[in-house]
Amino acid sequence: MRPRPEIVTERLVLRLPEPADVNAVVRYFVDNRAHLAASRARMPESFYTPAFWVAQVPAARAEYEGDVSLRLFAFEREASGRVAGNLNFTNFVRGAAQYCTVGYGLDRAREGRGYMTEALRGGLDFVFRELNMHRVMANYVPHNRRSAAVLRRLGFTVEGYARDYLLLDGKWEDHILTSLVNPEWRDTSVR
Repeated sequence: MRPRPEIVTERLVLRLPEPADVNAVVRYFVDNRAHLAASRARMPESFYTPAFWVAQVPAARAEYEGDVSLRLFAFEREASGRVAGNLNFTNFVRGAAQYCTVGYGLDRAREGRGYMTEALRGGLDFVFRELNMHRVMANYVPHNRRSAAVLRRLGFTVEGYARDYLLLDGKWEDHILTSLVNPEWRDTSVR
């Protein structure tokens, strides 16, 4: 069993959700439903209920232990239990590839204050150092200047443009494709 990740930054604690976090997670998604809609697939009504998230807690743990994903929530250190955002490192590919994709969301009241840069920096450090990923990919819609700025600040490189890449809030959206490579990746394969 892998140790549960707990990434502590200046203002945040990034970790997998626990059963005690369900109400805070639901509150985050309900409070930010309209704010996050344009950056995600349409979610069923059940997504905004405690019952859905009670089931997601062990699912997130199982995916992490199975080396499939790392679904983190960013909890504010000063406001005990309040969710400031979420980071999902998903689609883990090992073997010759050693990469994953990251997607993220931030509470609308925390935009423009460096929270997402701080959270991603902490999450990327963990994924590179502890999970030994070689590459993390992040994609954003061209009009999302905030996301572009965060990724640029963290050193992501633009690699391309994908037409009609993802169905977000019921509309096919183009995306800018970016990636960040781990300069300290270690070859742990058997020779």
